[in-house]
Amino acid sequence: MRKVGLGLVLAAWVAAACSSSTTSVDADAIDGRELAAVRTALGKALANDSFYTTLSTFVFPLIDEASRVVEANGDTSRFVGIQLDIDAKTDSGAPIVAQFSALLAWRKYRPANQTVDSVTLLLGAGLTPPLSDSLAPAFAPDSAGTGTGFVVAQAADSSVQTWLTRAGAFHIGGASYGSVQSSSISGITLATSHGTMNGDFHLTAKLVPDSATTVTSTRSFSGGIHSLKIRVTGTEPSPPAPTP
Repeated sequence: MRKVGLGLVLAAWVAAACSSSTTSVDADAIDGRELAAVRTALGKALANDSFYTTLSTFVFPLIDEASRVVEANGDTSRFVGIQLDIDAKTDSGAPIVAQFSALLAWRKYRPANQTVDSVTLLLGAGLTPPLSDSLAPAFAPDSAGTGTGFVVAQAADSSVQTWLTRAGAFHIGGASYGSVQSSSISGITLATSHGTMNGDFHLTAKLVPDSATTVTSTRSFSGGIHSLKIRVTGTEPSPPAPTP
């Protein structure tokens, strides 16, 4: 996947540290330890992926709700949509532009050992529904039709196996959001809003490293799931001068 300005990311994360819309008890609220377990599972699987590091660093701290979706086999998964709109520039004037949508889903959180049974992360280019992105091994946030996805299985001992998409599609039928909360720091403005997203996906993924072992998955969130939209604007601050 493609890296999107790490300095911008870190500045935006600092600005967002206290930005959360949850002010009352919600059946879909996420326990902080559960989200940490999801983040750890993905971190183990995608430790060397700079784009995932970007997403995790400043998007995950803003996720405070995830819808419960009951699947055909009776399992309950947690789903949350993410839409990120970056229209900024470096201090030298070079543009940093990316618009993409994501779906994060997981199931069977195990509080005793802080693990989850499986996590799915999908990424597709674009913001304005309806969106339809094919799923392949690589992703470029500024190129429609180049979506990607990961399926991570985690054992109770916290070890993970990772599958990377080879085929499939990620669809977003619609999305709507409420009021915007804005915060700024060091030239970067972060505007966040909470709302809902609906759609579906199907995928075929191959075990990493390259293997004949595959998994398939088909899920619908047509009834709507919690979603978070983030817009980042401004100028990425210059790195600090080296210490003499």
